Amino acid sequence: MDQNTKVDHLFMLDRLRPGEPLLAPLVIRHASIGANSQIDALVDASINQKDSPERFAVECKPQSTTEVFRRAIEHATQSAKRLNCNPLICIPYLSPEKLKELEELSVSGIDLCGNGFVVVPGRIYVVRTGQPNLYPDSRPVANPFRGQAGIVARMLAQEPHWNTLSELTAGISRQSQTKGPSLSQVSKAISAFVEEAIVIKEGNAIKLVDPVGLLDHLRKSWSRTPPRRQRAYRSLGDKTNLSELSKSPNLAWSLTGESSAPHYCSIAQGGALKVAVSDMKMAESLLSLIPESVPSFADILLQETTDDSVFFANEHDDAGIRYASRVQTWLDLADGDARQRETAKDLYKAIIQDLKVS
Repeated sequence: MDQNTKVDHLFMLDRLRPGEPLLAPLVIRHASIGANSQIDALVDASINQKDSPERFAVECKPQSTTEVFRRAIEHATQSAKRLNCNPLICIPYLSPEKLKELEELSVSGIDLCGNGFVVVPGRIYVVRTGQPNLYPDSRPVANPFRGQAGIVARMLAQEPHWNTLSELTAGISRQSQTKGPSLSQVSKAISAFVEEAIVIKEGNAIKLVDPVGLLDHLRKSWSRTPPRRQRAYRSLGDKTNLSELSKSPNLAWSLTGESSAPHYCSIAQGGALKVAVSDMKMAESLLSLIPESVPSFADILLQETTDDSVFFANEHDDAGIRYASRVQTWLDLADGDARQRETAKDLYKAIIQDLKVS
């Protein structure tokens, strides 16, 4: 595919030509485009020419966001009911999740990549899936659940209601040890969340309406960032006082999600305590530690990282220990061993429950 291809209504309607497959083995027998101002096209399709064709009211949308997808379903369903035929939507890409939603609603849909679901109860049932997205959406943020935009998502997972973008941006800044996203970056992230029907805006106010979708997107988009450097140590004398790391305002630090788990869940801590830091040399200068060449004998593993999300929304205890946020802890555990993954499920349920109560 030419990456410069402009996907618009004309480009999509050109896909609906007689003789072309609607969704193999279904073939378009007749197409009426523009004859009805309230629907993009009326298409007759059948598996072979001997069969009586089925008619579909087609609604085309040149974007694949959740909000656009659901609007297309609503419009196609209303038009099909009015015209006494079958609803069908056409968008650039239908993910497996969107295909499942179409199936649950008994609404047909096709995309420009070869995926689709076409149903006529009692007569036709065709599914095609697994083709990659050849038409990535043009959106303000390429991946709104990673990087700085991902931090906006994590803030919403902690506090789902905000009166203004400025208030949300300031809230993120207060929770960030490193430089948080700018007002412009927050605005673009929220626009992307609105497109995915995860967030709604009521005037200036921002409200999370799909916490499950938010966390699921975060989980799918998240990948563990390997530390730039990692060093093992034994404590000198008594247990090392990690709160000493807070003496430098230029050092960001926190226990990793794995080591923060006992703070949130009933899970035993095994092995060395893992501490994420923004600057290895600075952290070493603040702690009294003995280098350990055998990691299994170590009390502490310092991990230098550039991942800002590790240093966001950290909780503190009375001893001044900084813990990874609940969301970061959940993500770390969900990527761990079988025992950690089971614990992650409980933490996930707790986060969702708190958001629903809010």
